[in-house]
Order: sequence, then C-alpha cells, then structure tokens
Amino acid sequence: MSSFKFKGLAHVVLVAGLSLGLSACFRPLYGPTASGQSLQTVLASIDVPELQWPPALANTGHYLRSELVYLLNGSGSDTAKRYKLALRMTESQSSPVVDSETGTASSVIVGGTLTYTLTSLDGKTVVTQGTATSATSFDRFPQRFANIRAARDAEIRLATDLAQQVRTRLSATLATQS
Repeated sequence: MSSFKFKGLAHVVLVAGLSLGLSACFRPLYGPTASGQSLQTVLASIDVPELQWPPALANTGHYLRSELVYLLNGSGSDTAKRYKLALRMTESQSSPVVDSETGTASSVIVGGTLTYTLTSLDGKTVVTQGTATSATSFDRFPQRFANIRAARDAEIRLATDLAQQVRTRLSATLATQS
C-alpha cells in the first residue's frame, strides 16, 4: 500500500516539475508584446484601407473591412499607423440540397477565402501573410425577400468569422515582434 502512495506522489511531482519547466516557454497572447507595448495598441496601429471590391463581393467586403477595423481598433481612438493590411477575397456558393418537386435549392453554403498581407506602412517589409477560410450556410424559402435577407446574414457571418481569424493570427504574430 505504501508503494502505491509513493508511485502516486512520484507522478504528481513529475507532472508538477514538467509543467514548471515548460511554463517559461509560453507568453500570454494579450500581455505586453516583445517591444513592451500593449497588444491592443499594436493592433490599433494597423491601417485597413478602403478597397474597391467587385460587385459580387461588395457586401461581404464592406462587412469584412468594418469588422476588421472594429476588431483591431475597437476604441475608435486615432492611433498612429505603423502597418498596412492588404486583403484579397474570393467567395463561392454551392447548393448541396435541391428540392425534387420544385427544382430549387433548399439550402446554400457560402464559402470564403481571404488572403491577407501585413506590411510596414511604406510597403517594403512583409510582416506576415496568410489565408483564412470559412463557410456558412442558410436555408432558402419560397419568400423572395426572406432569401435575400438570409443570404445577407450568411455574408455577415462569413465576414465576421474571417475577420476574427485574421485578428487572431495577427495578434499571435505581433505579440512576438519587437
């Protein structure tokens, strides 16, 4: 019985020792960055310029930029810009379920791929780049205006999800920059 207690105690000590040894390897994401500034200040220094989206992407592009501006600088304060965020997006729609009686789609999946590049304000140094993807769906109804609103809501959800992915990735990169 005493050997059982000793083995249990040994496991606890081993796990505690390993966790203490690894605790110095992790940096809190929303703590101060390597340069000493708060992450929120660094994110607020990112400029998200207005873009002329193609007509098919105009709504989603507008919602995407608005959400990114809010997520990066939700305070609305005028912060000096140090970075510029370039965006390029594609959107697709597919109808996996078709009603056999009417021949119309009963649901639609809206997918989006956003490619982003964060550069210095002068555009000479690429800080990070990546691709975010997401998909959302909506049901179609016999009412035309209900379908229009459901499609717009799906575009808003898609833009919000893509913006949150980009903010998280930018946060992880900029937290380690000096």
